[in-house]
Amino acid sequence: MITFIISKDDITKTFECSMEDSIISLKKKIIQEFNLSTDYVDLEFILERPIRSLGKFNLESGIIPRTLDSYKFDRYGLDDKIVNATYHIVSDYQHKKYERTFKHVNLSQKYKVEREMVEETNTFDINSESDFPSLG
Repeated sequence: MITFIISKDDITKTFECSMEDSIISLKKKIIQEFNLSTDYVDLEFILERPIRSLGKFNLESGIIPRTLDSYKFDRYGLDDKIVNATYHIVSDYQHKKYERTFKHVNLSQKYKVEREMVEETNTFDINSESDFPSLG
């Protein structure tokens, strides 16, 4: 469990998040608990020193980049930590959720079609003087 203490304008609220939650889920909880009329907030961490863990994302003081919103807290070294933060209201940003789509390409069929096209167009006579003129 991770404990976030969010303070803004003399109002302080505590949020408990699991390791399976993400930054965007915390931001949604903040919007809901503080009764904000915006769809998005930037989260600013206030730390005495950076939180570093081998093989994981570092967490430093300042506004966290929006590109890290979708990563779960298990990607950070935050287990059983208490993190102080504040938020900034953002009115002109819409969070985009990207879906992974994989396009299946049948390479054997593509190669077969290309090979048939090459075989149809290449009808050379190896003994023809017009197809292969002498070099000398």
